[in-house]
Amino acid sequence: MKVMLLTHSFTPEISPPQRRWSIIADELGQLGHEVTVVTPKSNRIATKRQSRLLDNHYLKLQHYPSMRRSKTMLGKVLKHGVDAVLSVPAAFRGQKPDVIIATVPAIPTLIVGFVASRLRGVPLVVDLRDAWPDLLSESQVIKFRWVEPAISKIISFVVNKSDMLVTVTYGLAGKMKRNGVKNVATITNGVETEREDLTVAQREIDGELHILYLGNIGRSQGLETVIQAMEYVPESVRLRIVGQGTEKSKLMSLAMDLGLDIDFQDPVYGQEVLENYSWADTSLVSLRPDWPSFNHTVPSKLYELLYLNQHVSGLVRGEAAEIIRDSEAGTVIEQDVPSLAAYINNLVANPGILRTDRRGTDWVMKHGSLRQAGREYAELLATVVDAYSKR
Repeated sequence: MKVMLLTHSFTPEISPPQRRWSIIADELGQLGHEVTVVTPKSNRIATKRQSRLLDNHYLKLQHYPSMRRSKTMLGKVLKHGVDAVLSVPAAFRGQKPDVIIATVPAIPTLIVGFVASRLRGVPLVVDLRDAWPDLLSESQVIKFRWVEPAISKIISFVVNKSDMLVTVTYGLAGKMKRNGVKNVATITNGVETEREDLTVAQREIDGELHILYLGNIGRSQGLETVIQAMEYVPESVRLRIVGQGTEKSKLMSLAMDLGLDIDFQDPVYGQEVLENYSWADTSLVSLRPDWPSFNHTVPSKLYELLYLNQHVSGLVRGEAAEIIRDSEAGTVIEQDVPSLAAYINNLVANPGILRTDRRGTDWVMKHGSLRQAGREYAELLATVVDAYSKR
């Protein structure tokens, strides 16, 4: 098959969709398919491993110019909209594909994918990684009252008109089916379990407890609960927050107001990520409790933490909480300050709880292989193309 992928982030960028699709696209290529990726031009320099993934005859990148990144939510929304417009010529360049995949949450990409699939006469697969459109209304990212319902209707229209909707969680798939979407499949997130260079040295117990949060620092994470809980734990507990996002400055101000010594650091990549994991005794995965869509949301970072044998402290609900419990490699905590403070104090008193004995690694090997996801995608795409040809 000739597969066209529309995505707002691809190698050498570093992001959740990049991690998912660089491996799936590579696996599709190794299975004999041709993959064309329509994505913004990147200023990042590819690592040796990324260069190997890109330097293949079956993979073609069709770049288009992109706006600069913005730290504000409005700026991000504007960037995705402008980038989508700029992507249109690239989506119509070259040979006609057999199928187009549009990966979301960059919502304008969904619209470009729909238009391109209809004008080029090929099926459309929507790869839905977040709980749109519900998350749009819950987050209130768009302040104008009439805009959010309009965008939600557009998303619902395109999803229902797509030839296949792929979700990354089973809960979201069930919800979309109940909403009337007919063709729905689930291909979960994960990691490249075949990589042998991803290893993390385990920290020895030394009287301190090191807690790490590494990732996006936005409204979705609800990290103010973590900051506030630090008021009620011993000084031997060290909290490090690594990343960038719209809420970082607010969290830093909150910590300062409470007189807390919290280590805020800039985003890190590659080997520096592993070094932070080596520093940590437990890593936080957090989603705020008051947005219902997070009942069927699983942060992609969770698979990485489990695979790397990290102990996970989960401020999550629903499917993400089920994964932590099923893997037996961490603990799910009630999402309030007293519960989190009590949990941290229990870890201080009983550090043996932090031992995972590779249970998370074993769980991801069985349930979270991105190479397996690529093989599942190949079978699914073949079914979609065959069904489309018989109309």
